[in-house]
Amino acid sequence: MARMSTVIAAFVAGVAVAASTVAVARNGTDTTDLNSKPTTTWLTVKVADAMGTRDTITWVPTGSFGSSAEVRVPRYPFSIDGKDTKALSLSAVRNEQVSAQLAIASGHDLGSVRARVGDLTGPGGARLSSRSAKVRFVKYVPVQRSKSEVDWSATIDDVSSGKEVSGDRNPDVVGDPLEERPYVDVPAYAAQPLWFTFHIPKDAKPGTYTGTVKVDADGRTEASYPLTIEVADATVPDAATSSFFLDVWAQPETIAQAHGVKLWSDRHWKLIERYDRDLAGRGQRVINTTIVDNPWHHQWSLGTRQSQTATPYSSMVGWTWNGSSFAFDFSRWDRYVSTAKRAGVGPEIGAFSMLAFQDGEHLTYTDSRTGKTVYENVDLGGARWRQAWGAFLPAFEAHVKAKGWLPHTWLSFDERPVDTMKVVKDFVHETAPAFDERISVAGSINTENIASNLSVDWGGIDAMTPEKAAERRKAGKITTFYTYGLPAHPNTLTYSPAVEARMLPWISAQRHLDGFLRWSYNSWTPDPFKQPVHIFSQGDEYLVYPGENGPMSSIRWEQLKEGIEDFDLVAQLRKKDGGTDSAALTDALATATRDLDGRKKDVTDIETARAAVVKALTR
Repeated sequence: MARMSTVIAAFVAGVAVAASTVAVARNGTDTTDLNSKPTTTWLTVKVADAMGTRDTITWVPTGSFGSSAEVRVPRYPFSIDGKDTKALSLSAVRNEQVSAQLAIASGHDLGSVRARVGDLTGPGGARLSSRSAKVRFVKYVPVQRSKSEVDWSATIDDVSSGKEVSGDRNPDVVGDPLEERPYVDVPAYAAQPLWFTFHIPKDAKPGTYTGTVKVDADGRTEASYPLTIEVADATVPDAATSSFFLDVWAQPETIAQAHGVKLWSDRHWKLIERYDRDLAGRGQRVINTTIVDNPWHHQWSLGTRQSQTATPYSSMVGWTWNGSSFAFDFSRWDRYVSTAKRAGVGPEIGAFSMLAFQDGEHLTYTDSRTGKTVYENVDLGGARWRQAWGAFLPAFEAHVKAKGWLPHTWLSFDERPVDTMKVVKDFVHETAPAFDERISVAGSINTENIASNLSVDWGGIDAMTPEKAAERRKAGKITTFYTYGLPAHPNTLTYSPAVEARMLPWISAQRHLDGFLRWSYNSWTPDPFKQPVHIFSQGDEYLVYPGENGPMSSIRWEQLKEGIEDFDLVAQLRKKDGGTDSAALTDALATATRDLDGRKKDVTDIETARAAVVKALTR
C-alpha cells in the first residue's frame, strides 16, 4: 500500500542493500550456496541434534497435517515437532482448496526428492483422483535487513519470531515461494518442505476418503503415510462468485521486466493474461489501471522525485496536447481491461489517479507539435489542473459508457487527505457527475463520506464499526481494510507467520467488512529471488514471484486464498441463520482472530474455528 506522508523520514538514495549477496536465477533455481549445506559447524550441530538418531527423517510441521500449512519451516530447524506423526488427515468441503506440508531432512545430501499422492477411495467407491493433488517445493529466499526512508515500517525483528527465519547471517533465509518442478535436491542438514494442495471437486460425495502419500529420495521411498480426507456436505462457491471483495494491485511493467520481454509486446500481453488468470483464481474483483504516468511518484523529503516501486508504473492512457486542447488515446487501457475481463478478473475497474501520491500535482503528456514528453507541475484546483482534468473526465466518461463499463468504473485514490479529496469530489460533481458515486479510496476513514468504495487502513479499522459497515453495505457501498508495511501483525510480509495471511479474511468476517486490499501483487525488484527488497519491508511489494512462464505462488498467497474460502463459509452460515451471528459463529470468529500476532497464536485456531462453522452449516 502506498505510505502515510506524516511518517516519512529522511530519504536514503538508491535501493536497500542486502545483508549479504547471493545469486539465484530468475526461475528460482539455486546457483550458489543459498540453499547448500550450512557453512558453520554450530548450525550443523544444532540441526543434527534436532534430528536425533535418524540420518533421514520426514515430519509433519505442527504435528497435524490439517494445521501444517499455517507455519513456515526454517531451513535449519533447531527443533522438529511432528516427527513421530504416523498418519495424515484433512477436512474439506466441496470445491475447496486445502494445503498441507511435509518436510524432509538428512545428515547427507538427498537427490530427486519428491512426493507422490495416490487416488483416494471414498464412500460407495467414489474417488478423489491423484490429479486433484499438486505438490510444490517451498523455496528459500535471502532476508534483507534494510534501512530506508520508511524507518517506521515493520522490521524483521518486529515480525519474525526467529523460527521462520534461519541461517548464519550469511545469509539468513526464509521459505516463501512455492516452486513447481518434478523434484528437488536437498543438501545435508537442510530442511525441505513439500507443499501439498488438494482441490476437492465440486461434485465430490461427502464422506471419508483414504489413500497414501509417499516421499521419495534417491530413487527409494523414505516415508509412507496413510492419508484421510473427510469431505463435509457443504460447498464453497467458485472464485468468480465469492462473497469476498478482493482487491490487490497488479503491475504490468514488472511482468515484462522479470520475463525479459518487450513492454506491451504480444508476448507481454500473453504473460499479463496468465497473471490475470491467477488473480481471477483468487476472486480478484478489480482491474486496476493507470490513467497517468506513475501514479505513485513520490516527493521524497530531500527533494528527490522517485517512484515508490523499483520499476515505475506507466500510463495506459496516452495524453497529448496540441497547444490548445488535450486529446486521449484509450487503446492500451481498453486492451488491458479486456484482457483482464477475458481472464475472469472484475467486474470493477479502478482508474489511478487524478491525484499524485505524496507529490505535487503534475501532468505528463506528449506535445504533438514537438513530439516531446512534457512534465508540467500544476496546482490542485488551479486553472491548468481544471483544464486538463476538465477535458479528461468527460472524455473518459463517454468512452467507458460506450464500452458498457461505466457502472463498474471507479476513480481511484491512494491515501489522499480528506481536504484534498473534497476538492476532487466537488470537481468531479461539476465536470462528470456520473462518477459521483464511483470514487474509490484506500486510506483514512475520514474519507468515508466521499468514497463509495473505501478500504480503511489498519489505524482506522476500529472506527469502522460493524454497524457503520452495515450502513454502507445497505447503501450499496463497499468497505474493506488493508495492510502494508504496518501493522507488524497481522500481515503478509515474506517472513510474517504464515497463519496471519489465513487470518486476514477472518478479520473481515468478524468485523462485517466486505473484503481485503493489498497494495501490490507483483511490484518486484529486478530479481526478487536475489535482492528481494526495494525500499519497504520485504514482501510488502509483492505476493507472488515471477515463475518460468507465469506467476510462482507463495505460502502467503495460498493461505490468503484459503482464508477467503473460510470467509465464504461464514457468509453461508450467516445467510442460513437469517443474517445473525449465532453463539457458535461468534465463538468461532473470536477463536480464529484471537492473538493477531501469529508468533503467539495457536496455529490450530483456524482449523478449530473452521470446523465449528462447517458443523453449524451442515447440522
